[in-house]
Amino acid sequence: MNEFVEQFLIEGRELVAQGNDDLLALEEHPDDRERLDGAFRAFHTLKGAAGIVDFVAMSRALHAAEDVLSAVRSKSAPVTPGLIDLCLACLDQVSAWIDRMRSSGELPADADAAADDLVRRFATLASPDTASLAPRGPGDATTRRPADSTGVSTIERDLLEAQKLMLAEPAPEGAAAARLESASRIAANVLRHHGRSLDAADLEGPLQSSLVTGNAEAMIEAIDRILEGLAEPAPERPGTLSPQAPEATLRVDVDRIDSLVRLTGELLIAKNAIGHSAARAQGEGDPRALAVALKNQHLALDRLIGELQRSVFSLRVLPLQHAFQRFPRLVREMATALGKPARLMIEGATTEADKTIVEAIAEPLLHVLRNGLDHGLEDASERAALGKPATATIHLRAERQGEHVVIEVEDDGRGIDVARVREVARRRNAAPEAAIVAMSDEEAINLIFAPGFSTASRVTDLSGRGVGMDVVRNTIERLGGRVSLSSRRQRGTTVRFTLPFTVIMTQVLTVEAAGQVFGVPLEAVVETVRVGRSAISPVGAARAMVLRDRTLPVIDLGQALGRGARAAEGDANVLIVAVAGQLGGLEVDRLGDRLDVMLKPPEGLLAGIPGIDGTTLLGDGRVLIVLDLGEVFGNADD
Repeated sequence: MNEFVEQFLIEGRELVAQGNDDLLALEEHPDDRERLDGAFRAFHTLKGAAGIVDFVAMSRALHAAEDVLSAVRSKSAPVTPGLIDLCLACLDQVSAWIDRMRSSGELPADADAAADDLVRRFATLASPDTASLAPRGPGDATTRRPADSTGVSTIERDLLEAQKLMLAEPAPEGAAAARLESASRIAANVLRHHGRSLDAADLEGPLQSSLVTGNAEAMIEAIDRILEGLAEPAPERPGTLSPQAPEATLRVDVDRIDSLVRLTGELLIAKNAIGHSAARAQGEGDPRALAVALKNQHLALDRLIGELQRSVFSLRVLPLQHAFQRFPRLVREMATALGKPARLMIEGATTEADKTIVEAIAEPLLHVLRNGLDHGLEDASERAALGKPATATIHLRAERQGEHVVIEVEDDGRGIDVARVREVARRRNAAPEAAIVAMSDEEAINLIFAPGFSTASRVTDLSGRGVGMDVVRNTIERLGGRVSLSSRRQRGTTVRFTLPFTVIMTQVLTVEAAGQVFGVPLEAVVETVRVGRSAISPVGAARAMVLRDRTLPVIDLGQALGRGARAAEGDANVLIVAVAGQLGGLEVDRLGDRLDVMLKPPEGLLAGIPGIDGTTLLGDGRVLIVLDLGEVFGNADD
């Protein structure tokens, strides 16, 4: 792949994202000239760049979109939902082509046919009378709108398939009607959205009949008929909501490169100074003067290495916009599919975080947004009855707080029904009855993080099948962060992620157990206590202690490593740690120092051992194993 193509693939992805942003904003504010010009520039630049690298099919499709946007700029054509849908579909196709080029080095064999289809549809949109002038291809054999023509049909298809799966399962008592209503509503929304290309009159009758008779099989057959009206998506045309592979390249500000060059020069000077001191040490210089010189050189070197470290880490940071940019489109399409008007407001998208954080945070946020849209937001009629605006608002915020990045998702929906949470918790034995009764509302709400917990009366493909929020929390905690949740009935819900700014550098507390030194992530350490060993009691095969009227499980790290049981007398050093939202105790032989370390993934024999988060080197050359407390406590439970 030559350098021009490589550059196009990098810039093309950015232009597609910019075009998506401008089109979505233009749909909400059709008179926004700045957004219109921005969308036009994105298509124009993409078209020119595609022509330079000889991607003729791509250039032709983009040229057709550019012509339509040019007509809007000259006020000879209006901004319509159909225009926005088609322009977004064009960007989806360009994005799929870019992915194909990156993986195989060439456009797919059907690129010309796909481009012809887009050109023809843009021509029809601009002027139905001129549609016959557009190139003809295989797509003329059908009058049905292609599945990915708007980027919504992929989601609609998934939703309908999820309804079939849901209806095929035995319904809990009293839930059958709710399931049929859910399937009917979603299918009806799809019909309305495709009213010109699907035979709505033939399909809505069976749907209503299924709802009245409660016959799930009839509903499934009706949904199958709708699915037949949606063409299968081509493999080369994944929707914009597909998971994106981590980028192998980073664009770096030239000032950061200059900073590295400067620091490299200063390090060379420091190295030469140490060499001079070494030569003096071989002679008969004054030992005191030599010691002072070495100390000063060590301080200078320490300062330079600290600056170099910060500069290198700055190369890895990305704005959270890289993760956020697909969410406005997602909210738009999900809201359309569910029939719930909603808009997404993003604040702090320029906040920077480590590349690993930015790439990993997309899926947890995706689940939270889907869950909020599906179960958290009311439909328009319910909102009107509550005196709320018909269009719901979801806020996605990000900000840097010290060495952490805080991300919040807040909606103005119905909030979490705490009584319902307690009821489900009892039914699923998520906690002892006495504990559930004693919990405050804030504590009870956090029961939704229990594995498999769901208060939803219906299941859809949007928010999953009740196995989600525990996975969200586990993902965030693997990144060294934590999740919190707050909710007010009829006011809305806020999910808050607190994440480290970087996952490469971390702070650990060193501890000794069974003659070995280990690192415990300082983020997980709540406090350290010293208690009599008699205060740690056996509970079945496990051990526990009481701290301030709270019973905590205790793991002896040395015993977990294979050492025999300790003597019962004496005192115990116990780290109180937070793991998966719960407190626990980790008994060790000695407490050590706090260290800033750069973690390396476990390699070789260590890679297959559970409970290891990474390794680093201590000042004396020994390997420090940093523990994964989630696995340590999880293995103890097993």
